[in-house]
Amino acid sequence: MPLRRVPIPTPDDAALVARAVESIRAGRQVVLPTETVYGLVARPSDEASVERVRELKGRPRDLVFTYHVAERADVEKLCGPIPERVRRLLDRYWPGPLTMVLPRADGTSVGVRLPAQDFTRAVIRGIGEPLYLTSVNRSGDAPLVDPAQIEREFGDGVDEIYDADLPPLRQASTVARWSDDGELEVLREGTLSRDELLRAAARTTLFVCSGNTCRSPLAEALARRAAARRLGTHDDAVVGHGFVFRSAGTSAFDGAAASEGSRAVAAELGLDLDAHHSRALTPAMVAAADHVYCLAPAHLVAVRSMCPEAADRIELLDPSGAGIPDPFGGDLETYRITRDAIGRAVDARIAAIVS
Repeated sequence: MPLRRVPIPTPDDAALVARAVESIRAGRQVVLPTETVYGLVARPSDEASVERVRELKGRPRDLVFTYHVAERADVEKLCGPIPERVRRLLDRYWPGPLTMVLPRADGTSVGVRLPAQDFTRAVIRGIGEPLYLTSVNRSGDAPLVDPAQIEREFGDGVDEIYDADLPPLRQASTVARWSDDGELEVLREGTLSRDELLRAAARTTLFVCSGNTCRSPLAEALARRAAARRLGTHDDAVVGHGFVFRSAGTSAFDGAAASEGSRAVAAELGLDLDAHHSRALTPAMVAAADHVYCLAPAHLVAVRSMCPEAADRIELLDPSGAGIPDPFGGDLETYRITRDAIGRAVDARIAAIVS
């Protein structure tokens, strides 16, 4: 059969969707667009089509293909319940350029993506099962994103290319793996960076004082250290376990350094505040946080007034209800007293934060 390059006039062209569905069911080799790169189609339930794609790419047998689904609900059919941190990522990035590798009950794992391409999702929906879509390239080469180039290089190997012009992103998806022990690992960066993905999946704890130069930076650093110890890891690896610590101030200006006293007493414990830059508290910061701990009663009142819908997540850091005194303008011993008071309060809260 001669190669047919088929333009997609509109993503909701029902006749064209039906044509693609018929071709895939008939065993023809079809190429579909996504927002990242084009994909060679194989039906997981049709071993012959899987083998044909594997041979066309020269793909080793130990490398599995990624399922592409039409609906998010289809993921649980493939791998069971979705963990909370994975759900956060799917809420934010699906449909989109994120492939999640998730464990199955039998000890294997499966890669899944919900593409942000309406036509392709309609085809998957029409097939009635998830499809394998693998980048159009010889194994080891860069994925092809131009339908004309796909036609030139794979003309003898494919029957139909559904042409949606150049993909918007033109870069393969970011791939992240969720392990049974609750750790998120980014296997391949794409449009989404490792740091962005880990932070989006994490639970955020926000500490609030006035200027975000003395108390709250200390609380942020001490909490990160306490979490690392509880998790049995290093401070900079806490985010990979799903926990982010931040700080802000109710009367802060953006960009100020931590106070000299706070930097000094933090350094005595091996904590580095040199990279800290103050941030003015916003309602969006409060709304995005899972826990908000205020250093003094005045901050508690201000933050709850700023974001009343989050009032149940906003507390004083010290569980006794006492405020942490502001060391600003004091000597080094004053800063040590404040640091240690924060440390005791953090220790009392850390089990609730890292749970």
